[in-house]
Amino acid sequence: MSDLKVLILDDENDRALSWKEKLSEFVKADITVFEKKDVSKLITELHRSRLASRSGKFEYAVGYDDYDLFIVDYDLLGLDETDTAAWSTGAEIAYTSRLMTKVGPIVVVNQYGTCNFDLTMKRTLSSYADYDVGSEQITNPGLWKSEDFSGFRPWHWPDILAEVDRLKRFRKFILERLDERVMDTLGFELQDVTSPCYLSYDIAGLLGVKSGGSETFRDIAVNGVGLSVFNILEKDKPIVECMPDEQLASLCCAIVSHWLERIVLPGQQAVADAPHLISRFPWLLNSPEQREAWTAASTLNVPESINQNLGNFVAGESFFYSKPAYWIQKVEQAFPVPEQFDISKVPDLVFCEDSSRFNDKSASSSYPSDLVGHDNERWVEGKLKSGDKDVSYEPQAYLLM
Repeated sequence: MSDLKVLILDDENDRALSWKEKLSEFVKADITVFEKKDVSKLITELHRSRLASRSGKFEYAVGYDDYDLFIVDYDLLGLDETDTAAWSTGAEIAYTSRLMTKVGPIVVVNQYGTCNFDLTMKRTLSSYADYDVGSEQITNPGLWKSEDFSGFRPWHWPDILAEVDRLKRFRKFILERLDERVMDTLGFELQDVTSPCYLSYDIAGLLGVKSGGSETFRDIAVNGVGLSVFNILEKDKPIVECMPDEQLASLCCAIVSHWLERIVLPGQQAVADAPHLISRFPWLLNSPEQREAWTAASTLNVPESINQNLGNFVAGESFFYSKPAYWIQKVEQAFPVPEQFDISKVPDLVFCEDSSRFNDKSASSSYPSDLVGHDNERWVEGKLKSGDKDVSYEPQAYLLM
């Protein structure tokens, strides 16, 4: 995507320029680094439009809609201390930008550490950023591609470049269905526990959905005050209530995508991605006895090494998730264990969340994540580096359980 426009916002200009230099080595994009004074101007304009729109007449922030992707540092105290912009964090910029601009994905840097891996797998649940990474990770090539991963590369990371187009498609989809019921449109069943698409209320409720599931996409956005995944502040409710439908769809997309990516898919309760699915049902691989087949399944694209009939069981539209996702029970029902399948020939591998690849079980460590789902056990390779820095696995106690 050669015409991708990326904006980097930081109070340390030299560091931001170093990110641009490193990213330019492998990212095809037009990358702009704002000077400190321009960062302050942007924040001031965001504040202006937000405050003005609280009166009940929506005003977009002017001048920044052309950017496809924001990268913003969390700590901006190095801005001019006499400027009110200096009191804004990257999280507040992410929140206000999502309300007041048409910008695409937003990455916040260092909100949760410079180089860590969250073993709870829930720490960023309430973040306003679309993605949270450390300053040692923003230039990691694995964040900017869909396969051929090496070293430290968390599985929850998307391909940032592909996300720009995916979320555009998702927003358009929601815009055309603002007044349709969310759960029905996404394909989930809340009432019939025997349904292969059943989703428990403890997961649906985090999106603000009641047991009846009558909420529309518009309802989710307008009534987003108090949500766990993207909490709209009480004073900003008048802004949401007067938003144009296009902007409301963009906001709702951020909320729903947060929920799908950080709660639904990681929990592997109703839907599962390919690596976790074949971990349960290894016969879904064309050649499960070959390590190469497992390696080839470690991709954000549709793996060529799996049974291609799985495409009939994709969970909703392809752009709902940052990686292919499938209905677990439908797959289980459609692909029973083959009579000739010999589990003893399958290599003893586990999928590692910190490297996005399969690794020998004996060389990996399990941990009890805090995910909401039937099985919260996950695996890491551990002791990995991001660039030249050791990754901090937090909380360490999880690896001792």
